[in-house]
Amino acid sequence: MENTFEVKQDGTVLNIVLNGQLATANAPALMEELNKYKNQGVTKVSFDATNLTYIASSGIRVVIFAKQKLGGNPEIEFINCNQEITGVFEMTGIKEYINFIKK
Repeated sequence: MENTFEVKQDGTVLNIVLNGQLATANAPALMEELNKYKNQGVTKVSFDATNLTYIASSGIRVVIFAKQKLGGNPEIEFINCNQEITGVFEMTGIKEYINFIKK
């Protein structure tokens, strides 16, 4: 599976566009990409989930990594997240750390 994400930095904001699934096949590659931004002053990580259809536990780990390991306790937001994926965040108990935005 090819990487179904795109990461771009805009000042102190990391914008991540997710497509298809964030699962075992591609989550480690996204984690590796995010690791490049560790301690680089990131204040917000914005996941565009408009085209995200599924998130596995490995994808949840990426979100936790972004929150806890990038440094500076960045704000985490998910844009246009579908109800099913929002439900996964709710079940795992990390929904309270995420801002959900509809655009």
